Amino acid sequence: MVPVQSIATVPCELCGNHDVEVVSTHDRDASPLQVVMCPHCGLVWNDPRPSADALAAYYREEYRQDYKGTLEPKPRHTLRAARVAVERCCQLRGDLPRGEAVLDLGAGGGEVVYVLRQLGFPASGIEPNAAYARFARERLHVPVTSGIWQEASVEPGSLSAVTLFHVLEHLDSPLHAMRLIQGWLRTGGLLWIEVPNVEAVCQAPSHRFHRAHLYNFNTATLDAMGRRAGFEVVRIFTSADGGTVTSVLRKTDGSASAASSAPSLPGNADRIRRILAAHTPLRHFLSAAPYLRPLRKLKQRVSESLDLARNKNPKNLMEQVLQEAFRSGVLSVVIDLSELAAAAI
Repeated sequence: MVPVQSIATVPCELCGNHDVEVVSTHDRDASPLQVVMCPHCGLVWNDPRPSADALAAYYREEYRQDYKGTLEPKPRHTLRAARVAVERCCQLRGDLPRGEAVLDLGAGGGEVVYVLRQLGFPASGIEPNAAYARFARERLHVPVTSGIWQEASVEPGSLSAVTLFHVLEHLDSPLHAMRLIQGWLRTGGLLWIEVPNVEAVCQAPSHRFHRAHLYNFNTATLDAMGRRAGFEVVRIFTSADGGTVTSVLRKTDGSASAASSAPSLPGNADRIRRILAAHTPLRHFLSAAPYLRPLRKLKQRVSESLDLARNKNPKNLMEQVLQEAFRSGVLSVVIDLSELAAAAI
């Protein structure tokens, strides 16, 4: 397929170019959505897109309802998010001394903040949706404030880590956000980013793009974004199924002057173009992915239903998942289990 050439209304966030290729004209719900790729570096984004004010209003008032169909997390959402939060915190805590301050940006219902605080980190969160932030404060009793990243009031150099789990792809200026976050971190502080992988083939080809995902990264563009923002890249890796990319970045003494110029990523656009073209519906349905995925979801659903039949209280669900993780050895015991029991009362 010959790429459709276009001129972007929003320049490439990574290298500043306006000339792009149109790689998709519909989102995963089959609604019209133009998705473009920079032929110079391979960054992929939605173009055109709503204004910054419209985006802020959408995430403040509509996104959670649009995506989850609810104004605040349902018990099933809390249980699922708790298990994901344990997995994420298992990875993160190996990089941090206990007791260091962590901020979870885009904190949702506060599940990551809750787990981190139980592991001894004075964690807090910022969540643009007011109802979800209120749920975190009132139901999980964790400090999650409502607001957008541009308006966050964070003391410079006050944090040891900032986490963005499936957040960066939603931001209208990820490079600006990363540079702002760098100012919040102390020297040696970490920025932990997890995003969907534009190269993923574990989902149907028609489900790749989402109107709320303003940017789509692969390892090369996420790595280059971190370096351009002035961070040292500690490591970058994909999940076992290739569905996500995670980057661990560090602020160094020279971070203020380390920001790189527009990167050259020869061959990256070609690589993405080949992967998108090769991931056809026929090839997808001839693979194991479309059959294993529903089985995994069914198993998850059954497990969740059994757990929810016994307990629907959000905080109790968090404690249940944490205690399961401690007992199984997924998390080592760094606090007395009696503290967890007391916290659930």
